Amino acid sequence: MVKAIDLQVQIGVEGRIPFKDKERFDILMKYFKASSKVIMSEEEWIAGMKNADVCGVVWTGGFRSIGWKDLDEVKRQNDYVGELIKKYPDVIVGAWVALDPDWGRAGVKELERCIYDLKTFGVAVCGAFTGIPADDYRWYPYYEVCEDADVPIKIWVGHLAYGSGQPGGWGIKLWTERPIPHVDNVAADFPKLKIICAHYAWPFEKEMASVLIHKGNVYNELHGWLPRYFDESFKREINTRLQDKIMFGSDYPWFSYERLFQDWESQGFKPEVLEKVFVKNAQKVLKLEL
Repeated sequence: MVKAIDLQVQIGVEGRIPFKDKERFDILMKYFKASSKVIMSEEEWIAGMKNADVCGVVWTGGFRSIGWKDLDEVKRQNDYVGELIKKYPDVIVGAWVALDPDWGRAGVKELERCIYDLKTFGVAVCGAFTGIPADDYRWYPYYEVCEDADVPIKIWVGHLAYGSGQPGGWGIKLWTERPIPHVDNVAADFPKLKIICAHYAWPFEKEMASVLIHKGNVYNELHGWLPRYFDESFKREINTRLQDKIMFGSDYPWFSYERLFQDWESQGFKPEVLEKVFVKNAQKVLKLEL
């Protein structure tokens, strides 16, 4: 059994990082206070996961707001991730497919190709990056594909590190990241669709807890945050009512696994709850045989 299934792995490979603007990428690294090497060879990147006894899900494709303006270029990135899934099946167990909702039928076809040919999971939805919240009907054709294929999707919630502290937040608007109504509406409209929300949902963590409790098809991976910064009431919910709904996410290699595991294990979570957060919940929802 692995130590953890990581629901949010960044591609840390030279020439493959998801943010195409180097200056903004460097600012983002300073915001995270990244202490480890974040751009490396493919072999080094994979070894970092293996050495931590982690398997993970990367996000591929890309949004226009972070530089991915050419669908053919997005397809090439997706092809690369498809090869990673084939090459390292014990380490890279899947991927989320980032696509803007206004790619139209071409976007839907690319998502279908990724799911059925490249063996990815479903669409990655970030309202803040696209300016279009998750419950806008322009996303719904993607959800229909994922529901038919029985693969989960990912929806970002809460505060974004990208643009934090910058003039105008680089144009990012956070109103799209509220679990209520945006995630709640999607979960109600697609009850058979498994939805994994991304991030600790600050400052909307109580909304997130409510949706997790109310909607049986919604889960939450908590990448990009150290658990020490979670609200105490949310920690209590993880230890009790939400223990079957929470999953581990890192943002590796921006965060080191050593740093994250130490923090998770120091915050008073029950051992049986940590086992669910690190492995069992994701294994069940992603239907993984490890």
